[in-house]
Amino acid sequence: MPTARTGLISGLPWKTLAVDAPTTAWSLPPWALLLLVAGGVALLLLLVVKAKLHAFLALLVVSIGVAAAAGIRLSDLPGVLEQGMGDSLGEIAVIVALGAMLGRVMQESGAVEVLSGRLLAAVGEKRAPLAVGLTALLVGVPVFFDVGFILLMPLIYAVAQRSGRSVISVALPAAGGLAIMHAVLPPHPGPVAAAGLLGASLGWVTVMGLVCGLPAWFVGSYLFGVKVGDRLNVPVPALASRAGVSPDARSSTDATDERAPDLARPSLGVTVCVIVLPVLLIMLHTFAGLVFDKGALRTALEFIGAPIIALTLATLLSIWMLGVRGGLSMEHIEKAASASLGPVALVLLVTGAGGVFGAVLEQSQAGDALADLMGSTALPAVVLAFLIAAVLRVALGSKTVAIVTTAPIVAPLIHEFGLSQPEIALVVVAVASGGTVLSHVNDSGFWLFNRYMDIDIRTTLKSWTLMETFLGLTAFAIAAALSAALALA
Repeated sequence: MPTARTGLISGLPWKTLAVDAPTTAWSLPPWALLLLVAGGVALLLLLVVKAKLHAFLALLVVSIGVAAAAGIRLSDLPGVLEQGMGDSLGEIAVIVALGAMLGRVMQESGAVEVLSGRLLAAVGEKRAPLAVGLTALLVGVPVFFDVGFILLMPLIYAVAQRSGRSVISVALPAAGGLAIMHAVLPPHPGPVAAAGLLGASLGWVTVMGLVCGLPAWFVGSYLFGVKVGDRLNVPVPALASRAGVSPDARSSTDATDERAPDLARPSLGVTVCVIVLPVLLIMLHTFAGLVFDKGALRTALEFIGAPIIALTLATLLSIWMLGVRGGLSMEHIEKAASASLGPVALVLLVTGAGGVFGAVLEQSQAGDALADLMGSTALPAVVLAFLIAAVLRVALGSKTVAIVTTAPIVAPLIHEFGLSQPEIALVVVAVASGGTVLSHVNDSGFWLFNRYMDIDIRTTLKSWTLMETFLGLTAFAIAAALSAALALA
């Protein structure tokens, strides 16, 4: 019997494939399918944590093993794997790649320095952590966490020295701003992948990500960061003399050492416009149908607000307004854009492998069995999503891997509970929140913060780990409260 798989990454079906469901060599009872899912997750943890196998390969191995054990015929298995990879990456690959290019142009043009300088001047040095944190929130919209953190380190060191505050008081609001944007806001790979796997509108994910993420940053990152940072009183490390960028970090983030000699910094208005434009356009796509009747205007608004179109327009605008008009040559911009795609490739492979795992769960009906079990519990989908993601985050370390592994596991719950688009978006936020908490020694972000703050592991746990945990818990609490309110409405 044919089955249809529909992606709802933009709120409307973007791809529908009608395929014959693979016949199975045998059929397992629901309890056996549940044990199979648990065994697959355990195997994934073993391969990643103990065997140190790359998450992409580990997800493929687990997907193949679960599919074979569930009885999917070997002749059908390659097709299931290919379909899962293709369906999950269809629109995600383009969005993530464009986001990486947009962030890189901001870095090369000096837009970050313009933004941070104006914010510092506006709020004053006494509120320097707030200014740096707000800068990180805006920079974090298009820029990946690790690149943004390295990019902001010179500013963090300079502000801490000038204000005489603990460097952690300045660094935690910045790190938290980058982390929460990376976790909950498109075009970052985690929320985009979760939206695709759960059938959420990116517009609603953007709205709920901001509604939950901004208060979470203020409470869990800014207020906590200033308080714990002042108590720890860590001085600016000696490596500040290198402007916060070590030689190996520089080589991983700079496309070329050649800079335009007559580079003109962009204005604050242009910088903010480039950053917020894709967010506004994506939200416009979501709500155009609620405001306007069917017609040419609504069609045009939905077109320019489609995630791919919105990111393409924003990227082209950044190249012209920030790059070319600022004095960068097209050759320089092309090299920078190409360099930005290197790290994206690894993220996309892991994201696609998560889609493969989801396809296997769907075809084996293991996901349905898990949904039936979870549906019989008193816990709502948003809570279950958070708990599963948190466990995988602690075990695997990677936020993105935890998110793309959790999403296909909880996807059947969306149909089981009949959730609306706003509620599904809150489940995406819950998954991202669970993927944020309890960062420790198996997370690259833990060591990035440890290295640039020049602190010991115990201090890193008391600062970075607690900040990430409060950040994720606060975002989840807001998402859970909103989900309960929508359920009662």
